[in-house]
Amino acid sequence: MNLKELKSMIAKEYKSYMMEQAAPTVDVDDMDVDATEGDENPEDTLKDIYDMLKDYFEGDAAGADADMDAGDADMEDDAEDADDADAEEDAEALQERFKKLANIIKG
Repeated sequence: MNLKELKSMIAKEYKSYMMEQAAPTVDVDDMDVDATEGDENPEDTLKDIYDMLKDYFEGDAAGADADMDAGDADMEDDAEDADDADAEEDAEALQERFKKLANIIKG
């Protein structure tokens, strides 16, 4: 048996298997989905979803600052400055590593 025969046999078996499978059915009543009524604005809903995703992926800096006292905000600013410096050093080290791996810098 060669590869071509094996592929054709698998295709034939898969096709017969899919023909035997019953089509999925969905049971929906009239009141299950209410697309005509509702007081929600689709733009507001999308804006809410966007804000939630933005907070999740970027962090909720605005909400966190609003909840903190002035002293806590100063401490956070100092921590952010230190994190930014560490991030810059890490980025430079990573760039050097990539250059070395790409044989741009011999060493």
